[in-house]
Amino acid sequence: MNLHYCLRFLLPATLLLPASQIKGQQGEPTIEAVVDSLWNHLYDAPDSVQREARKLLVRAQHDRSVHGILNGWQLIGESFYYRNELDSSTHYYRIALVEAQRAGDQREEAHTFTALGSLASDQGLRDSALVRFDRALALFAALRDTSQLCGVAVRVAGACDRFDLDELAMRHFVDALRYCKQVGDEAFVAHALNGIGILHKKQRNYPKALAMLDSARVIYDRIGDRFGAGGVLNNLGVVYKSMGRYTDARRCYDAGLALFEADDYSRGIMSFNQNLGVLDNLEGKPEAGLLHCTTSLRIARESSLVQTQSEALNEIARSLLLLGREAAALDSVDRAIALAEQAKLPDKEQQAWGTRSDILVRMGRSAEALTAYKRQQVLRDSVFTLEKAAELDRLQTLYEAEQREATIAHLTAQAALDEARRRWLLIGLIAIGVAAVTIVLALVQRRRRERELLHTQVRLRDAENQRLQDQLDHKRRELTDKALHLAQKNELLRALEQELSGLRENASDKDLAGIASRLRFDQQIDQNWEQFTLAFTETRGDFFKQLAQRHPDLTPNEVRLAALLSMNLGNKELGTVLNISDEGVKKARYRLRKKLELRTEDGLEQYLAAI
Repeated sequence: MNLHYCLRFLLPATLLLPASQIKGQQGEPTIEAVVDSLWNHLYDAPDSVQREARKLLVRAQHDRSVHGILNGWQLIGESFYYRNELDSSTHYYRIALVEAQRAGDQREEAHTFTALGSLASDQGLRDSALVRFDRALALFAALRDTSQLCGVAVRVAGACDRFDLDELAMRHFVDALRYCKQVGDEAFVAHALNGIGILHKKQRNYPKALAMLDSARVIYDRIGDRFGAGGVLNNLGVVYKSMGRYTDARRCYDAGLALFEADDYSRGIMSFNQNLGVLDNLEGKPEAGLLHCTTSLRIARESSLVQTQSEALNEIARSLLLLGREAAALDSVDRAIALAEQAKLPDKEQQAWGTRSDILVRMGRSAEALTAYKRQQVLRDSVFTLEKAAELDRLQTLYEAEQREATIAHLTAQAALDEARRRWLLIGLIAIGVAAVTIVLALVQRRRRERELLHTQVRLRDAENQRLQDQLDHKRRELTDKALHLAQKNELLRALEQELSGLRENASDKDLAGIASRLRFDQQIDQNWEQFTLAFTETRGDFFKQLAQRHPDLTPNEVRLAALLSMNLGNKELGTVLNISDEGVKKARYRLRKKLELRTEDGLEQYLAAI
């Protein structure tokens, strides 16, 4: 069997990954549940899934669920792919692509480009396939989605292998290995190893091919991937057959066929039966070969696989030739030629014309055999010419691929640079924000401490002022007491003066002694006035000094009057303290006003209190 077809069994049967691995927009739970269920049942019942997907699409459009709409179109396209209706599948995936682009969903856009690339590859549209795969790679690279890059790289490599772009295929397989190891995806590691093994087989480097394929088989067995295990057994059998190790090839084919029969995977069963039929004919077992190839032909017809039908009919013709049934063999090979011509498969047509020439030789129809042989040579030359043209195309494609990869690498590097810039900008903004907050907090804390300090200072000053005011009030009370005390003493002097007047004529010694005692007591008046002056100075500070500086011509009595007036004493208290009458007080006040040079409207007490 063609190795290109074998590789298809290494990839998931769907064009897209299962819905659970596709991160779409979150819709309502019921739509999410329907989407997951349909993807999970797609392989078993593609027709019923298509019907339900159309219902889902109507509902999602009504509810404006982008996730439901995208998956609805994708599910319809996928169901057509399962039915091998590739044109219809492409049509619906293109609709899904438009919806994804309209919604601005780059991830869904990348997934849809991947599916369209796979469809173009299956249809033999090389350039279209590579362009679509490149778009998917660029989008996933911009999204920095290494997991999806892994899967797409494997698919691109498989497509390159299909189109004999071996160098490009190897490059993508190596990229896939690197991506898969980064994300720890063992399944795609095995896919990549399997693809690399096939490329080594094409180069006839069989030991490396076996090593790669066996490594892939070990991984598939470990992770329980029966689908992958069956595919790698098929490819191992092809390598062993090419090496002439038919027993090992049959062992691999039988094991793989058993796996796919247990899973009822029809295409896998078809592939193994075709390869077993070829092996049977090589080992001289045409009966078994006829049985195996007939089974392969039946499944190929059911799946509308024209290439496989042509291959199976050609191999059936060889089995019939070995059995001596030349007429039946000729009929079978003619049908193989017709199908190859219809599908424009010159390599398959060339192989079938070679088989026809052998049959005609056996039948003794030499002229017709020669014509068939010449036709085979013409086709071989045509294939050779096509191969040369394909080689030129391959080189051109490699160049274009390198250019695209350079673009992808540039986009990836630019995306990484933009990400780094955004990260450092964010760090800078955070640092500025932290610094600003720190400064603001420090200023607030400083202002708070300053306010607290100011409040403390105000409280201390108020307390000190209160203390000083209390002291001043106390001193004023003492000063007032002293002034009143002086007034009492002066009253005493007047009383003594009156007594002396009454005792001038008939005073006894005892009375005179008492009066003398009282006079000696009153000798302290001047001393008490000095004490009053000291107390007044403590209360009024520099009153006497400033008064003397302003009015140096004041007499001691006038200074005393000024001091008493500054205390707001009444005329009676003033007269008593100064030992003068009320009229004398008025005269003394008048003389003092003149010496102080006060205007009529100026208050004497207010002026003195202000000194």
